[in-house]
Amino acid sequence: MAFSKSQPQPRRPYSSSPPSPKINVKLSRANSDFYAAPTFEEPKRKTSSLLPSPTTLDAKPLPKEPSFASQNDGARHSNPNSPNVKLTMATPMQPHSSNSRLSLTLLRTDDEGDIFMDSEDILDQELQPFKVNPADIPNRPPSANNNLTESGQRGLAILKQLSTEGRPASREGSPVPTSRSSEESTRVFINRIDELNTLTTTLQVNLNDTLQAKMNTEAEHNKLVKAYEELAHQNQELQAKYAKRDRDYEVMSKNYLDHVRMIRATDDDHSTVIDRVTQLKASIEHLIRKAQGARSVNLKRSAAVDHFKKSGLLEAFPVPEDQLEPYHLNLYMESAVMSLLVASFFDKPLCSVFDYNEGFQDIYDWMFARNSKLAVRWRQQLCVMIMQDPETKTRQEIVVSAAATALTTLISEVYSNIDEGNKIRDICCKAFDLSVAMTSLESAISPVPTPLGTPFDQETMATSLKSNQEGKVALVIFPAFKDRGTFEVVPKVWCY
Repeated sequence: MAFSKSQPQPRRPYSSSPPSPKINVKLSRANSDFYAAPTFEEPKRKTSSLLPSPTTLDAKPLPKEPSFASQNDGARHSNPNSPNVKLTMATPMQPHSSNSRLSLTLLRTDDEGDIFMDSEDILDQELQPFKVNPADIPNRPPSANNNLTESGQRGLAILKQLSTEGRPASREGSPVPTSRSSEESTRVFINRIDELNTLTTTLQVNLNDTLQAKMNTEAEHNKLVKAYEELAHQNQELQAKYAKRDRDYEVMSKNYLDHVRMIRATDDDHSTVIDRVTQLKASIEHLIRKAQGARSVNLKRSAAVDHFKKSGLLEAFPVPEDQLEPYHLNLYMESAVMSLLVASFFDKPLCSVFDYNEGFQDIYDWMFARNSKLAVRWRQQLCVMIMQDPETKTRQEIVVSAAATALTTLISEVYSNIDEGNKIRDICCKAFDLSVAMTSLESAISPVPTPLGTPFDQETMATSLKSNQEGKVALVIFPAFKDRGTFEVVPKVWCY
């Protein structure tokens, strides 16, 4: 026998006494239930065998006021044998003091399951714990469900659980489920079964769709695998072709360089020529700046002016002789150094070390007028032969030494305390290599003079120190270099 304390029942609308705590008595036996013997029992009503018929006995203390007793006299003498009166559960009461009174409340329900009457019986004896004699409890009649198989009993248990969950809240407090409540429960079960059947059908359809989608996905996957294998095979073939063409390109590049070396004396192009010209300019400026010293202390003014006069440039110079400043003379010295280099290396028909420059120019002009490509090829081949000739090195040393000596003499006359022999020789070597690179190109590059008195053009000219950009050219410090095409190195000028 197991005892469990239930929640207190709410106060009934027809009773003013406070609710008392309940203790529900649950009697169980293997595969059967104990039923408390009720005092009053209505005729057996045909109900569902799935729902148990519990009984309830509510015992609570009554107030001592006589008014409550008089109010319940009618209920006490009511007929207990009337239909639909049932004692729903036997619950033992907690013992109270000897002076307390107990009331026995009988709940009667109609066919609709509603409570419509209660009665009280006042007991003046001392409270005793409620006891149930198992011998007085009739055995539960055998159920037809005992012959069910294991699967049938499992289904019956599920239906019982669903009946418990689906019972309306308004019937939970009903003493005995009526036929109507049983029908409603059955209807709920049927609806629940229909819902489960519908859900099962939907899940089956979804499963079929998923399986079909899986089959389609597997087919697409197989197609993609085949396509990937084909692409991998094509990639291998393309990689092999690329490697072969890469090797062919290396061979062609090597052959091209060999061919270029056969027809050109150097590997220079327009970009390298521009770099060489820029380096030559910077070397000349640095030489003059270092030769003049701080504040031009090493400058010999009279010697610089005499050299300026001998060049014939002083007569057309816009600044009088007595007003010449040191920077004027230093700019003139840069121009004089570059003029000497042009005369020694750049202003030659073919090369400064070639003994037949005059005859070459006449023949080249005759060939160029009749077949320019053959004339250019002949010029380039002559440059290659000159640079590969063993005697060229000896002739180069002679020409470079002569130019370096001339520059050293010029600078020593104008500046004192000068000791720049190595730098001057390096400048002459750079000028010789640059002249050979300019002549060996397909379109030969040569110096182009800039006329004095030409208005300054910012796009085709570069200014020097303290030059007036709105004036005219008074001194060409560095000449322009051009070819027959679009190549051009702008001149460096001083304007007044």
